[in-house]
Amino acid sequence: MRALLLLAVLYFSALSAQGSLFDALHAESAGIEIRLETDWRKLVRTKKKKTYQPVVVTVTVGGKSHIFNGKLRSRGNVRLEVCQNPSLKLKLKKEELAAAGFNDLNDLKFVLQCSAGAQGLGYLSREQAVYDLHAVYSDYTHRTVPVSLNLNDKETISAFLIEDQEQIAARLNARVLETRKLSTRGLRRTAYVNMCLFNYLILNTDWHVFNLHNLKFVSPDDGGRLIPVPYDFDYSGFVGAHYAIPREELSIGSVHVPKWLGKNVTPAEIKTGAEHYLARRALAEQLIREHPGLAERDRKRIMKRFKAFYRLLEDDKRLLRLIK
Repeated sequence: MRALLLLAVLYFSALSAQGSLFDALHAESAGIEIRLETDWRKLVRTKKKKTYQPVVVTVTVGGKSHIFNGKLRSRGNVRLEVCQNPSLKLKLKKEELAAAGFNDLNDLKFVLQCSAGAQGLGYLSREQAVYDLHAVYSDYTHRTVPVSLNLNDKETISAFLIEDQEQIAARLNARVLETRKLSTRGLRRTAYVNMCLFNYLILNTDWHVFNLHNLKFVSPDDGGRLIPVPYDFDYSGFVGAHYAIPREELSIGSVHVPKWLGKNVTPAEIKTGAEHYLARRALAEQLIREHPGLAERDRKRIMKRFKAFYRLLEDDKRLLRLIK
């Protein structure tokens, strides 16, 4: 009996130690092609309904090809209205993942190039760069994986995988809060200020704590306060999508105009946040200089914003004006 119990413990320990398919793809990091066999025309035609349809997925990881059955649907809001290609959510069968040696985290989320051509590819590259930049400043981020989606061997679309919330929760040993309304009073202050500074840097005003707009909130297992994790950066000035406009009540005429949206931030808090960003300046600028896919004009424009942002952080008087 003890031997059987020990075997059971070892078996379930091994299962829990297995990485996910997303983890494996993230480790691969480059040159990943995912083949989707599905009725793509139907999915695009009915994208606003967000209805699942069958799909067969072929993906190569570590030199080995795997074939999975699953279901696929569109996701998103504004992009369903303005983009030719919808963002996607893929749900794979857990038993097939287990047979291939992965754990049961079976949801994959894709951001696709909005449209064919250089403009759509530029939006995609810049948004992925923003996600990767966030990881320089915070441990609480969405990881990304660049991929090529092959549709029925007829068309290839550039995309990137974005980490699903269950994957984030597993990686951070935490849970993602499920609620519709929230107050800044329940947030970890350093994490909140960090998030506010990041959105200010990238010229992003498309977020709100109260209704969880473009924010996930992680609840640490240590019982500490909630940590905000921003996402959906296509309305930021760094991405510069043609459809991105600021909310009327913000009284700014363009997403390229910086606007501080932090609430009840103290001088001590913003100075501490600024020190954190100043310490990571070299890493952040290196990422932008070396990030694949960014056009040279975009690098120059983003680096110009970096210089303006860091001049502000280095000037206490100007910095404190943000919170008045």
